Amino acid sequence: MTSIANAPRVGILIGVLVLTAGRGFACTLDPGDILVTDLGRQAVIEIDGRTGQPCVVSAGGFLALPTGIAVDAAGQILVVDAEAFDGKGGIIRIDPSSGAQHAVSQDGYFVDPQSMAIARNGTIFVADPNAFDGNGGVIAVNPLTGRQKVVASGGTFVQPVGIAIAPGGRLMVTDREVLAVVRVNKATGSQKTLSAAGSFANPIGIVVSAAGEIFVADADAFEQSDGGIIQVDARTGEQRTVASGGSFNSPVALAIAASGKLAVVDYEGLIVVDPATGAQSLVPWSEGFGRPWGITIVP
Repeated sequence: MTSIANAPRVGILIGVLVLTAGRGFACTLDPGDILVTDLGRQAVIEIDGRTGQPCVVSAGGFLALPTGIAVDAAGQILVVDAEAFDGKGGIIRIDPSSGAQHAVSQDGYFVDPQSMAIARNGTIFVADPNAFDGNGGVIAVNPLTGRQKVVASGGTFVQPVGIAIAPGGRLMVTDREVLAVVRVNKATGSQKTLSAAGSFANPIGIVVSAAGEIFVADADAFEQSDGGIIQVDARTGEQRTVASGGSFNSPVALAIAASGKLAVVDYEGLIVVDPATGAQSLVPWSEGFGRPWGITIVP
């Protein structure tokens, strides 16, 4: 494991968490730590939730185009990568204590797997915008055997890219082509459009709070096309602008901290957003970071 050296010291408060980029520190995962996939470095990078120290958890190996990221109940890191395994795409399990990588599932229905969400029973749900003859869909993966199962394909889907699980167990999927959030029954595969168009221009990342609040990162929303964060009412589908402009330059993924603040990955780096006020705080990446894409916070 390699710490990111020569990083400028920059601090910003996320509720009770202070992110400070600096030197040296071993990678260890604790609740509140932030994990980011970096396309440029082909790596998973941890930001310590207490000190803000960035650290490379694992790089290279199977990691080629790491996008979606999650942490399972055992504390293992799961990453979905569209170019892993000789371009066949798949899911990689990473031991956070050593950075060792292991294949979970590859090839099969995967064509361009982009994001994932883990159910309480451990099942992994993956959104793939180009699976099933380009119609896109959601694929369920057994974390022990790697066996894949079709959850939903076609129907409303054209390019499903983001996925999250609501408290009731329904899947929430963003589709960047039909500009919508689609609710999917993971048992039957039935689809229902919850919210479409409105402020959506390129909805990608999605996260659902424990209270059922739905937040979407849209890379091109709003007039300036700099993107922003949109909240979607879980009952009516009504959209509310949480934050736009400011530091945004194409937000693509987001996660919710214990404080309730949103940690948003953007082309510019990591932006902290207060969902109540829309206030933004940019946390600059240190030199050497490539292209941050996926994000999760260790539970």
